[in-house]
Amino acid sequence: MSDSKKQALRVGSNKCLQLELHGATSNSDAARRPYGECLINAGIALNAATQRQRTISCGNIRTLVLFVFLVVAGARTTLAQAKTDKPSEQEPLDQLVETHFSRWDKNSNGSLELDDVEHAMENRFAQGRVAALIFQVFSHMQHEHLPRISHQDLLTLVKSRGFKKRVENTTKDLEANKHQLFLPSDPSLSAFHQGGMGDCSLLAAIAAQVHRSPKAIREMIHPDEKRGFEVVFATGRKVKMAKLTDAELLMGASTDKHGLWLSVLEKAYGMIHNPSREKGRDHKIVPLQSLDGLSIEAPITLLTGHAAGSLDLDKKTNPEQVQKLLVSLSKKDRLMCTDTDARKLPPGMGDEHAYAILGYNNKRRTVSVFNPWGNQFTPKGNPGIANGYPTENGVFTVPLNDFLQVFSRVIYETDKEESK
Repeated sequence: MSDSKKQALRVGSNKCLQLELHGATSNSDAARRPYGECLINAGIALNAATQRQRTISCGNIRTLVLFVFLVVAGARTTLAQAKTDKPSEQEPLDQLVETHFSRWDKNSNGSLELDDVEHAMENRFAQGRVAALIFQVFSHMQHEHLPRISHQDLLTLVKSRGFKKRVENTTKDLEANKHQLFLPSDPSLSAFHQGGMGDCSLLAAIAAQVHRSPKAIREMIHPDEKRGFEVVFATGRKVKMAKLTDAELLMGASTDKHGLWLSVLEKAYGMIHNPSREKGRDHKIVPLQSLDGLSIEAPITLLTGHAAGSLDLDKKTNPEQVQKLLVSLSKKDRLMCTDTDARKLPPGMGDEHAYAILGYNNKRRTVSVFNPWGNQFTPKGNPGIANGYPTENGVFTVPLNDFLQVFSRVIYETDKEESK
């Protein structure tokens, strides 16, 4: 090959060499410059040289073709490397732990206690994937009955495949959340999907109120521009609260395809039951476990302004007495709830769990019941105590005689007003 042609090819291919060298330090720029540009540069230089010297031997042609092939292969390798080395958009969970652990570990003892995790969940700066991570840590500690988890054990946990999947799924749930107080269809029973708290008693009472008067629920919650929300209960009790953090949203009843109203009520009720404050903070600390195992009577009173009463159901209970009570309460449009104890129950139901009573059909002698799980269930056989009851979005119907055997109490709103 002549000296002029060699010089032309060096000029044309020089940009390809620069692209490969630059790709070692800036893959993103390399990815924006396709290898076709290298061919164009080399081709332009080659054409110019060809105009000056048109006679090329077959050996030189083979050399030229081989050189261009190597340039193209090199450019392709650079592009492939640029795509492979592109940094992940998501920081690994163990790195997130290392970044935030010192802030979560309030007493700097190298371990996270449940109290530390709850404080982290109430931090408004813990958002998105970080909130999903700390929520899943809390769920793991609750499930495994761990009072604390060490730094090293936490790093091991977040590297497990199952934990990673749960965090990513939880992050997607947060991204789907509209973060609005009420959507047009709210409030409705379809919003109920009990979360990680054992607050079925509260949810059952709220569900009964939603069924009776959705408007009353809307009128309870008032957005507060400075803080977040003000909740006014029927007893006159007012609760001002900050906006919910992402982790608190995850902890409460699911808000998927619904507004935040149910989570706001859960938080407000928790603040009434545990109104303590931590020094130096204006955010109320609400231990989430404080909502576990509460009675149904208290939320019925808060929601209605009336005292609550109850009737125990056992083998000695007269069915006609229960029938008369249900008929009377239905005519007066009073809130009604029920619960189960530790006895063996029909499939699809939970023991030591609270339910809302939506109504009583005296002609058919059946009770309409709502499960705060918001679940679906299809019996494997004829409906009844042995096989369970068809359930859609938590709603199922139970014959009165079965009701007396399955449930342990009827809890209801009385006519007596609670003093404000």
